[in-house]
This record gives sequence, structure tokens and C-alpha cells, in this order.
Amino acid sequence: MFESIIHKRLFQLVKNLISSSQHGFIPKRSTATNLFCLTNKIISSFQIGSQLDVIYTDFLKAFDSIDSGILLNKLHGLGFHVNLTEWLHSYLCNRTLYVDFYNAVSREFSGTSGVPQGSNLGPLLFILFINDLISVFKYSECLLFADDLKLFSSMSSNLDAVLLQSDLDCLFKWCTVNKLHLNIEKCSILSYIRKAQPLNHVYRINDLVSSRSDSVTDLDIIFDTKLDFSQHIDSMVSKAYRRLGILKRKTKEFSSEIALKVLYYAHVRSNLEYYSIIWNPNYRNKIEIIERIQNNFLLYKKNGIYLQDIYSSCLRDMFNMPSLCSRQDVCCVLFFYNGSMIRSWCIRVLGARKYVNYSPEILKACLNAISPDECILKDVEAVFGIPKRIICYKRKQLHVKKPGKPLVFSQEEEKALASSIVQLSDLGFSK
Repeated sequence: MFESIIHKRLFQLVKNLISSSQHGFIPKRSTATNLFCLTNKIISSFQIGSQLDVIYTDFLKAFDSIDSGILLNKLHGLGFHVNLTEWLHSYLCNRTLYVDFYNAVSREFSGTSGVPQGSNLGPLLFILFINDLISVFKYSECLLFADDLKLFSSMSSNLDAVLLQSDLDCLFKWCTVNKLHLNIEKCSILSYIRKAQPLNHVYRINDLVSSRSDSVTDLDIIFDTKLDFSQHIDSMVSKAYRRLGILKRKTKEFSSEIALKVLYYAHVRSNLEYYSIIWNPNYRNKIEIIERIQNNFLLYKKNGIYLQDIYSSCLRDMFNMPSLCSRQDVCCVLFFYNGSMIRSWCIRVLGARKYVNYSPEILKACLNAISPDECILKDVEAVFGIPKRIICYKRKQLHVKKPGKPLVFSQEEEKALASSIVQLSDLGFSK
């Protein structure tokens, strides 16, 4: 209880000091936000025809290797009062540990490093320890989920690869100084590119060549160089079918439809919806492959009886189960809404157009100037700096919205949106 109180007050003091690149153990951040940021960077790189090199790192026993002296010095540098640092010293260092394995108990010993795992303060102390790591990177960007670090940069030439290597060297120096070492054998490089000839630079950590791969499992999602998530979907579907097979074999004598649905939700559907906002497929064949799993379950009725010659939509209505595709769409909406990202997401919607940046007076003067006796459309474009297309649209009244600032949701509209999302609970979601 006391530790929880300390954690709550301590987090309020340091939350503004924690880097925005850190997504672990922070409210409204998660593995989903971490992967969403990375995916957004990859897509942006694809859109400009560039290559994104990502270095996936792995720290060696990160939580158990934290040097208590270095951690306390960092906390003191952040402005922690001496009384608090002394209490934290007692919390970290004055611990007696032992191992209990099948009633065989080891000798007691004192922990010389690490933060207590399974505690409230342990994760917060760790992210404060690793927080200054972001400042050593000068030429690249990074994302963190606790000790999971990704270092990445867009590749336009060999110089960009050299600069990324420079930041990788800085990472190794930081690890040496802070006594938090990398597991170099598990570090890997993945180049995201849709060109035929990628730029394959050789990256080194402590003069050891880092291995390249065509895919990597990042926070339980399989990423590949093309970002089509085919490998992840195939692996996920295979696992779901195995779990569904076990469920069918073990529930042949079940008479409760509710029990079957609960087991399916917990062991099969949860696997099919794990962060679907990241890998949600656009191609119909992939969508159908995933939907077949639920259709397979719906065909299986209680007592091991199979229903034949019934459309999947009818089965979903019969069992009151929405399609996986519709649930994934709702999941995307909830992700943005619950993550307080809805405002930035809804900028320039509901009729907003590019001409809204021009004042009503300038637009009126521009339209009045267009006549055979004064000037032609091309001259108006040059004088007022407004594209011809915008002027034509305005003359034809294609845009009914009045000029002004870009639209965002009002409080009433946000309340209406929140109400709509609550109503989506019919699809199995809650606000």
C-alpha cells in the first residue's frame, strides 16, 4: 500500500520528464501506440519512395542489471530530495533474497543490482534510468517500450547509413557507461523498402556485424520488409485453428451455448484481434481467411453437431456475434478515441477545404476581379496566390462551407461521438 502511494505521487512529479518515445508503463501509451508510431514512420517512408532502416536491440537482463548507484545518481540529478533518494536506496539495496524451489530453500543473499520486478516502483525506476538514452541520438529516431528499443532512420544515401551507425556507436557507449549491456547476438536489422534494390549497409555493434533479416517479431507482431503482414496473419491463423481444434475436442459434451462463446472469445477471438489496428488487412482474400475461423466456430453447435448450408451472416445473427471485420473497424475508432487522438485525427473533416486558409475578404476580392474587363483567371492566381482550382470551385459554389479556420469537433459533437461509441457496445465493445 505504501509503495503504491509513493508511486502515484512520484509519477505525477516525473511524468513530464519522461520522453515521448517511451511507451512502456505510461498511461495512454502501450505496445499498440508504440507499433502504431513505427508503422506510421514506415508508411511515410514508402510514400516518398525512401527506405527505412530499423535496428532492433535487445538488452541483456535489463531489469536485473540496473546499477543502484547509477540509478540513484540519476534521480538526484532529476531533483529528487535527499530524503527520498535515501529511502529509495533502502528500498533497492537493503533487500534479503532467497530461492524457494519445491520446498528446497537456498541461503539468503543481498541483491546488488536490479529493480524489484512485480512491484509498483520497479518499472517507473527503470524507465527513469533509461530515460536519458534518447538524448544521445543525434541523427536518428527511436521508440521504446520499457527495455525494448528500436533505432531507425530514413535512407536516401550511404551518408544516412553512416549517421545511423554513428548513433548506434553512441548507444553502445551509453550501455558501457551505464553498465546495461546489449545482447548483440539478438540485435537485428530490418530494412523496410518496396524497391527492387535496397541499400544494404553493414551495421556493427562493438565491431561485430549485426545480422539482417527479412522479418522480425516486434512486441508479438511479425513485421516484414514490405509491411504487408502476410507472415503475421498466416502465423496467427494457424495458431487460431489449433486453439479452435482443442476447443472443439474438449467441449463435445458441453450443453451451454454461453460457455462455448466465452471459451471462443477467450482462447480464439482474442488471438485474432490482438492489436488488429496494426496489421488489419485491406485485401479481401486475407479478410476472408480470418473470417473463416469464426465461421468455422459458428458451424459448430453445442453437443458437437454441425450446422450445414447456412450463410455465415445468418449464423452471426443467430448467435448474436458480429463479424471480425466489423469489430476491427470499431477497434480502430476506439483506439483513437480512448487515446485522446481524436481531435488531431478529425482535423479538416466535415466539409473543410484547402481554401479555408484564405480570409473571406481576400476570396471576395479575388472573385470580383475575375471579369473580361479586368483580368483573367491566371492573373488572379498570380496576384492573390490562390490556386485556380480553388477559385473555380468557389465560383461554382461547390464548397458550401464558409471560409474560416479548419474544422475540429465541438464539445457537442464530441459528446455525440462518445454516445455513438457507447452504442457500439452492441458489437461486443465497451467505452
